[in-house]
Amino acid sequence: MSLIAPLDHSEECIAGRKVILRILSGIEVVNSLVALLSIDFPALEVDVKKEQQLRQKLGGGNQNESVLVQNLANGLALEFECSDPTRRLRLLLSEILLVMAQIREPRQDFYHKSSELFDNPCYLEEVSDVLCIALAELPALLPPAEVAEALLHVTNGPTLIARMVANQPDCFREVVTGLVMTGDKQDEDSPGGLLRLQAVRKLCQMNPSQALNVRALCVEQCRMPGLAVYLTLDAGKSGSGVAGSNVSVGSGVYKGEGGDVVSYVTGLLLSHNHQQRTWFAQFVKSGQRRKYEQQASALVALRTDLSERLRNLLLFNSNDTLPDSQVIHATALLRLYCALKSLANLKFSEDKEIGLLLQLVTCHPPPSAAGVRFVSTGLCMLIACPSLISSQENERKASEWIKWLVKEEAYFAGASGVSSSFGAMLLLMAIHFHVQQLSAIIELVSAALGMKVITRANNLSRIKYIFTHDVFTEQVVTAHAVKVPVTSGLNANIPGFLPVHCVYHQLKSRMFTKHKVPIKDWIYNQICASSTPLHPVMPQLIEVYVNSIILPASKGGLSDTFNEPISEEEIMAVFSQSIFTEKTTEISSIVASRSAAPFRSLSTRKSVLLERPLSTFSHSSGHIMPSPSIISSHSSSSDMNVPVASVMTSQLLLLYYLLLYEDMRLNNTHQLLANSRRVHSYSPHLFAQLPIRYLLSHAQREQRLYAGLFSPLVKLLVSHYPQLCLVEDWLYQSPSANSSLGILPPKVPLDPHSVTKAMEDAADKPGRLLVLLDCLMRMPPHQLWQLAAPITSSIKCLLQPGVPRKVLDTYRQIWMRLNSLFPRRLWAMTVEGLLPEDTQGRSRKILTEDDIILDPLYVLRCDDRVFRCAPLLQLVNYMLQVYLLSSRTFLSQQMQNTPVVSAPHSLIAGSSNTSPQALEEEREKLRGALVLTQESAAVQILLEACLMKDYEKAGAGALILQEIRSIVCSYIHQAFLKDTTLAKLVHFQGYPGELIGLVVRGVPSMHIAIGLNWIPELLQLPDLDKQLFAVELTSHLALQNAMPSTLSISRLAINTLATLLSVLGEEERLLIMEASLPSLVGIGKAFPALIDDLVHLLVMYGQVATAQSALSAAPAPKSIAFLDSLDQEIKDAEEYKMDYEECPPPSPKTVYKKLVRKVPREDSLFARIIEAFKKLIMESTMTHNLY
Repeated sequence: MSLIAPLDHSEECIAGRKVILRILSGIEVVNSLVALLSIDFPALEVDVKKEQQLRQKLGGGNQNESVLVQNLANGLALEFECSDPTRRLRLLLSEILLVMAQIREPRQDFYHKSSELFDNPCYLEEVSDVLCIALAELPALLPPAEVAEALLHVTNGPTLIARMVANQPDCFREVVTGLVMTGDKQDEDSPGGLLRLQAVRKLCQMNPSQALNVRALCVEQCRMPGLAVYLTLDAGKSGSGVAGSNVSVGSGVYKGEGGDVVSYVTGLLLSHNHQQRTWFAQFVKSGQRRKYEQQASALVALRTDLSERLRNLLLFNSNDTLPDSQVIHATALLRLYCALKSLANLKFSEDKEIGLLLQLVTCHPPPSAAGVRFVSTGLCMLIACPSLISSQENERKASEWIKWLVKEEAYFAGASGVSSSFGAMLLLMAIHFHVQQLSAIIELVSAALGMKVITRANNLSRIKYIFTHDVFTEQVVTAHAVKVPVTSGLNANIPGFLPVHCVYHQLKSRMFTKHKVPIKDWIYNQICASSTPLHPVMPQLIEVYVNSIILPASKGGLSDTFNEPISEEEIMAVFSQSIFTEKTTEISSIVASRSAAPFRSLSTRKSVLLERPLSTFSHSSGHIMPSPSIISSHSSSSDMNVPVASVMTSQLLLLYYLLLYEDMRLNNTHQLLANSRRVHSYSPHLFAQLPIRYLLSHAQREQRLYAGLFSPLVKLLVSHYPQLCLVEDWLYQSPSANSSLGILPPKVPLDPHSVTKAMEDAADKPGRLLVLLDCLMRMPPHQLWQLAAPITSSIKCLLQPGVPRKVLDTYRQIWMRLNSLFPRRLWAMTVEGLLPEDTQGRSRKILTEDDIILDPLYVLRCDDRVFRCAPLLQLVNYMLQVYLLSSRTFLSQQMQNTPVVSAPHSLIAGSSNTSPQALEEEREKLRGALVLTQESAAVQILLEACLMKDYEKAGAGALILQEIRSIVCSYIHQAFLKDTTLAKLVHFQGYPGELIGLVVRGVPSMHIAIGLNWIPELLQLPDLDKQLFAVELTSHLALQNAMPSTLSISRLAINTLATLLSVLGEEERLLIMEASLPSLVGIGKAFPALIDDLVHLLVMYGQVATAQSALSAAPAPKSIAFLDSLDQEIKDAEEYKMDYEECPPPSPKTVYKKLVRKVPREDSLFARIIEAFKKLIMESTMTHNLY
């Protein structure tokens, strides 16, 4: 104070300073501090640096050598007491630096430094003063964190650390962080850890505002758990004086006394950080090894605090009734004890914890959502902590409490207003106990508590007896489950355990069929009450329900009882309700009628969905009308007035049920016949009315809402309705239209008569039809479907000449939009509309979908003009593909539906094997042959459509033919990829030779002819036409795919021709030579390496032709003039070739017919051999030079 210059220089101020200095000079402590501050600190700093260097060199072992202290005659304490301030400071610094050097050495046990200076309490004040001044004057040499760490190893270290931080409060964070970071994982396992805990706790008591930050640091670093617990308890106690004055008695248990002890410890045990969970659980386990009465344990303090909370909660109970204000706190406390028992293996004390816990568990909470949660937690605690009912008295209390829950469950469910009550959990536990699924009970409890519960199965014997004998017998459980009301608006967002869980597990264990309790109505009502997002248990519930209908419970199962399937009337009652007016994002509580479009009437909405079988339609005034029988059946089903929470969800679940049922029935037909059981089979009439494609598309778009249903639904559809799961349908996106324009009044009338009239005038007035089609494109698909009948019935009007391509393309887009709604009905209507009219005027039967599935070639029996209209041919190819798939699936299902059990004789004459397995193999072969026959016939018809007609050799006809050929080749390519056997069959059947080049160049998958190596088989056939076909095919394949395998096949073809030339007769030899010359030229062009074999073969051709010519009459003079005609034939062929084709050589038969009148056949053949030889040499040489 005397060294500070005053700001006020008045006489009064100077006099006041003198008085204060006079008073301070009379205090001994002040004089000693002034003496310490008067030391020469720069010189001392130099010596301290030398001392540190010496300690680094010598370590802590040599305690005699020191730079700061020399000639120490007496003991350290005596020297400190008798020395001047400078020597005192040097003595203290020497001792601290020695400790700092010694603690750096590796040691196994905690190091404690015995020092007279620190051990004697009488020096504590002076040591504190000297230490604080040294730290203040030498901050660079004495970091507070390192000094604090050294002080922990001397007596009275925590006190000195506290005084040091009190004099330098700015170093609080540095000191605390250093102490925590260097602390142990378990701070109560060693003396050093206890000292560290004591020091940090004292610092936090000095600065309570930083206590929670220090606790967070402990958790983050996973160190000193005891300190974290003590800080939490201290924070709760320090808050009691502040909050206790303004809180009520009922809420004081947690607000005034507890702080966040329960939530904090629960959060540590249930943390997402595995390292933190393990760290705190280990703290609890190691704390139990000490005696319970040991007060130094943080775990003891924590358990004492929790026990006190239990007592305080039970103080407010009257007649075992828990007040509403305490329910949430009691639930949290029970959950904490469950976590301590399950995750940290805490053993409850008989006299201090078990009785209090059971008394709290068996309280009667109020009927509220919090009360339901408290009861559920209490039930789970009885499972997770079986030691609560280890005595008979406790077991009796638990049994009475569970009986009270069963009696009050309905009241709780009604009064609390929550969808999930503890009744479902009670029922589910009873079911698992009855079927000995104890692991499932533990999983159930773990899911309810949100933690992994570890309980041995043999410890659950008492609680199992209570459930299975005292409260729930098996018959009571089954009867009670049916009476439980379904969950209204069931979706994945509803938490807890619901009645659907109970019914699912009872169905899985076959308890309903065992006690002959019908469950069909309950499942049907729950399906109708389901909403989005779909609850994950619903698909599993349907699966076990279907199993209980078809499969027996045991392996024999002859006397088993089975559940009843859902009737077709009940299914149609749901499907009769409109799905197009339902918004997918609405919650289940919104009524479906509110989301309906305002511009559509109720009758329109109900009529849109119903897709009726084609056999019941009759043509009237140009469009299809439903028959009265279908209307009456639908009206009767819709009169059931089934309440449906979400129409789309219920229909998807019922569709999944139907597909799964049929799949299960077909896969187990053998077992059903062996057991002489007849199960219900849903009619194809029912499936024909379901909007399967629309439901599937919706589920695909909203997969987040149907997470557990979409994948199994697609799997079943691919098996039973592959025609609805084509890749192009998944990839196709309809052109977008402005939805807001769809509700505007159109400029043209959009009724069936107007559509029919516009399509009839398509050639004369295409503009009107184009405007109408544009309006149709803007309509939603469900509104557009009302005009599907006139759109498909008048499709042949678009085949008239003069219809613009824009009209055809727009019509195809509209057809594809309709295809996304009711595709199967649309396909049948389109096939019916494309059939040619009977020229004899006879009436024919209207085709149904079943007719076309039995004979898919109905699709190709359409008007011949379709094969020159590219947009409509694309639709025909699409329908052909889907109906071939449908036929294949239908035949497979028929075989599954009618398996062969036994037969008196074989289907094949002369066969002695009459086993059912052999008969099944025969049926499978016949089915495969029929499918291949249908598919090959379709390919042959399409190939014939690619033949060029006379009027298509030039102009627009050639361009149209080129597009048609491209569409056909694309279809054939996909067909060959799906079934390579089909490619082999088609080529073994053969097709016109002028199409070979088209097929090889236009069908990329033709390379399989080389890879599968079936051309040699074709060359071996005893049919000369097939052999020539194989040679020509080899030539084109060689030009398209010049590979080593193609070279081998080409060499085989040359050898085959040479062999045939030597064994056939005169006419056959001439035919072979005439037909194979262009093919040999093509082979030579592709493979110059075969030029020697080809020249040798041509020489043989020439010799045979010369010899044959010598035997015939002499030719006329100048007969060589036929060569000019041959050149003209080649030029004509070049003029009419396609853009993507090479010039095809003239057909030998055609040239022969035109030239035979001029010269003898042998002479013209000889001339062609010479011309082929020239071309072969030229082409092969050019290819050789190119490579």
